[in-house]
Amino acid sequence: MSLENFYYGQGRLSIAVRDAVTGILGPWAWVGDVSAFSAKPTTQMIQHRESYSGNNSLTRNIPHQRDLALDWTFSEFRPENLAKALFGTNIAVVSGTATAESLGATVAVGDEVRTAHPGISALVISDSTPTTPLVLVEGVDYTVDLTFGRIDILNIGSYVQPFKAAYSYAKRTDTGIFTAAQPDISVLYEGINLAQSNAGVIAEYYKVAPSVVTELMHITTGNDTAGLAITAQALLDSSKPANGPLGQYGRITQVGV
Repeated sequence: MSLENFYYGQGRLSIAVRDAVTGILGPWAWVGDVSAFSAKPTTQMIQHRESYSGNNSLTRNIPHQRDLALDWTFSEFRPENLAKALFGTNIAVVSGTATAESLGATVAVGDEVRTAHPGISALVISDSTPTTPLVLVEGVDYTVDLTFGRIDILNIGSYVQPFKAAYSYAKRTDTGIFTAAQPDISVLYEGINLAQSNAGVIAEYYKVAPSVVTELMHITTGNDTAGLAITAQALLDSSKPANGPLGQYGRITQVGV
């Protein structure tokens, strides 16, 4: 073994959902680019100081409580990452069409209204004239942002309200917030040590309880993309043998060492 063994790492982070009762893992899923991943073990001590010498010297430092925190940052805003970060659920909405969708009972010039779906195309806005509804003219009676389905009313003239929209909309994924229980997961890191000729390093944490994202940044500044920062707690996995050589929290493997 080399006397010099340094570490500078990058790698893949994968997550598997655990069955809360049996501890059986589902399939591992790579979460994409992760800009940071670290483990932070801590130990609390019970300390005893003698009271006979006049120096109050420390005579015992007894490990009392062990904790292991994990921090990582999702760099990719994949729907599945966002759901994990928000204790949420994803709903996939397929593409479709809307017909005769009301834009409100009444609107006035300067009002801003939105279609029920974003990502729209082929928008036609009609009024409620009996028998033969009139069609509003884009650029004269309204403007539209197709990405967001946002419509700005420029003119109502003698049109009969309510206005009704017909359009096509793209598929999308909606992620709810706090719509699911805290997940019970395992975390696996498959890394390369750039300081040691790209040697393999594996870190596995058996049972992990993640927190919600510490900050969901919608507007970004600076020189990097936004991330989803997660703080999690590694828990004791009682399905592992208490006296096993690798314990009940996790393992670190250095390939080739």
